Amino acid sequence: MSAFRGATNHIRRCGQPGPRERLLAGSGFDSFEIRALEVMRLIFAGMSKTRPRYAPDVAQVAHTLFGCHRGGILLAGLTAFVQTMAISRSETFRYANPFCAGCAAVMTENELHLLRILHHSRRGSTGRAMTYALLLCDARPVAALLDAAADLASLAPLTAEATLPPGV
Repeated sequence: MSAFRGATNHIRRCGQPGPRERLLAGSGFDSFEIRALEVMRLIFAGMSKTRPRYAPDVAQVAHTLFGCHRGGILLAGLTAFVQTMAISRSETFRYANPFCAGCAAVMTENELHLLRILHHSRRGSTGRAMTYALLLCDARPVAALLDAAADLASLAPLTAEATLPPGV
């Protein structure tokens, strides 16, 4: 069985958050983090072998979203981050279907924790990043995941546009 599983529609209606889910719009994450999630979802789909034939190539999407010069290195960082997270967890990672606009508008609880790790790592809040890493990995060792997040954060531009609620 794959370590990744797309969120199923029996839990929620397409485009409507279910329990412990959130709409991506208005989530407080900055544009880099939202684009990173878009690429990570394609990586998840590739790893779980649920990528349809018509799906765009993840490398092309990364180059489109991050630019020709940064796309490749950011894709490598995102892939390392995702793979490290996958081996740090004991449970299946649930992600929203990247091939459906309605589903992709919703963030699963797992995706939310993963983005919060990246968000706080980019801002030097290692304690908060560790909190979300422990939640995501069910209190298993998270040092490698935090290192992968820090490596990715060093490649990512930092902007002032993110507005997560205080304490999150």
